[in-house]
Amino acid sequence: MIFIPLSGQTQNLKEFSTVDSLQVGDTFDFSITLDKNQEYDDITFPDSSHLSGTFEIRSRKQFQISEYKDSVYYELQFFGTADTLIPKLPVQLVKEQDTTTLYTKPIPVGFSSILAGNDESLRPLKPIFDFAQAWWPYLLGFLILAIAAYYAYQYYLQWQQRQQQEKERPVFNPTPFQNPLKEFRKSIKQLENAKLSSQEDYKAFYSDLGDAIRQYYESLYNLPALESTSGELLTMLRNGSIDQDLIDDTRAVLQEADMVKFAKFNPTPKQAERALQKAYNFLDRAQQIDGPRIDHLRRKHQSKIEAQREEFYEEHEKSEKVNA
Repeated sequence: MIFIPLSGQTQNLKEFSTVDSLQVGDTFDFSITLDKNQEYDDITFPDSSHLSGTFEIRSRKQFQISEYKDSVYYELQFFGTADTLIPKLPVQLVKEQDTTTLYTKPIPVGFSSILAGNDESLRPLKPIFDFAQAWWPYLLGFLILAIAAYYAYQYYLQWQQRQQQEKERPVFNPTPFQNPLKEFRKSIKQLENAKLSSQEDYKAFYSDLGDAIRQYYESLYNLPALESTSGELLTMLRNGSIDQDLIDDTRAVLQEADMVKFAKFNPTPKQAERALQKAYNFLDRAQQIDGPRIDHLRRKHQSKIEAQREEFYEEHEKSEKVNA
């Protein structure tokens, strides 16, 4: 009963070092030899994480001397400033699910100062030497400060003048470009949540839907669409060489809107939904057909805004000169 656990502890660690006394930066050899009584799945020797900042591993070589003996040789560098110890270092032996940890013995390390024996004690302080006082550094410093203060004051005055001019300068507020496609999309998007519970609700729904299309033509093609009847608008579209698919979608929406407003036609929610879908079909087709026209209008609007900005500030400068 006693012999069995003792036979499991026949693993043995031996450590060896050439260290005697060290100075800062000295390197020395350190080795660990493991005698084992069986094969292990893995053996983990110490690395730099097991050493403090006093020692640093410069190199490491591992050898398998025999089937039951492993050895690791380290080159360590010393960075201590006092006597210390190489701490006990762990060696882990892994066999299946079991892990055994063995530790080396601590090794004392002596510190040897690089100072000579006579230099280790502090020398007496030298007497204070009285230098002749010179006045010109103070004068030079005063002149530099005076010049720096002058330029700082001038910079402050210029900055204050610029701030005053910016406050007095009028602000030009240009009219932003209104994209007809975006405005049309916004109008029909609002109709998706319209409450349709009475004839008046349907009239308002179809009226807003028809006005959205009319506003699109008036903004993009400069046609008096809002002031024209459905028939007059369709005639202007045909004479203006407008895309036939856009005309067909326009006719479908406007005719149904006229029936609700003037013929007392009572639509159903499904019919209102189909009318809104026709408006979205109109939007998809308009994006394909009228994209270049909208880009042209945007550039034209931007050029107009730039001209108005220049004219605005020119008038302001003239008025400032007259007042001056």
